[in-house]
Amino acid sequence: MNAVISVCYYIVLLIWSLAYFVFMLVLYAVTVAFDRERVVLHAASRFWARSFFRLNPLWRLRIEGREHIDPKAAYVITVNHQSMLDIPLMYALPRLNFKWVSKKEVYKWPLFGVVLWLHGDITVDTKGSVRKTKAFMEQGCEHLRRGTSVIIFPEGTRSRDGEIHNFKEGALLLAREAGTPVLPCVIDGGKTFAQGWQVRRNTFTIRILPPVPARAVQETETRALMAGVRATMTDTLHTLRTAEGKANPTHTI
Repeated sequence: MNAVISVCYYIVLLIWSLAYFVFMLVLYAVTVAFDRERVVLHAASRFWARSFFRLNPLWRLRIEGREHIDPKAAYVITVNHQSMLDIPLMYALPRLNFKWVSKKEVYKWPLFGVVLWLHGDITVDTKGSVRKTKAFMEQGCEHLRRGTSVIIFPEGTRSRDGEIHNFKEGALLLAREAGTPVLPCVIDGGKTFAQGWQVRRNTFTIRILPPVPARAVQETETRALMAGVRATMTDTLHTLRTAEGKANPTHTI
């Protein structure tokens, strides 16, 4: 049965995505002149990304900790990286417009890379010269000053075992430079949604954690702050996997 569901899901998702991609191109052409931060395009992308999960009868998406988001604030958002579905998964975050910080290679993906380009997301080169690092910081600060959040995978790459590994400093340095709070988020379910090519019954969970205030970001030594954020996210991931009941309010789509 999973094989039949998988084939039907892939076909429907492909047709839907191609049609929606055309709509996104038209929307970009109509709004780019006046929508500098791509707010309209982001809202459309949120709808499209949620369809990844709604179209699959075996998948559920659960969001916890929505009360920690201030829609009037801009954050540097840190999230663990488990799978290729992490990017559409994070578009489920409510009430936030944001830019992704993505590796240059991601822009080569069919359709998806073009969507990231339409969004005006931030590109980083993994070779990481000083000039390119400075450009990343300048772009990130500019978006944050305009009230647009920035999402970064602080591990720098996808986790092979689903655990949270060592962080790089870029996200926290950006938050310090821009004077913004850090919003840690933890996702789970990115390693259990398929077996081979077949989708399987799965729940994707996003838990939004209390933000680290901008003052604490400024006053805490970078490595200590990085260790603290990582420890909190690691403990939360463990809790998600072991606790049956969740204390935080939950929203399921």
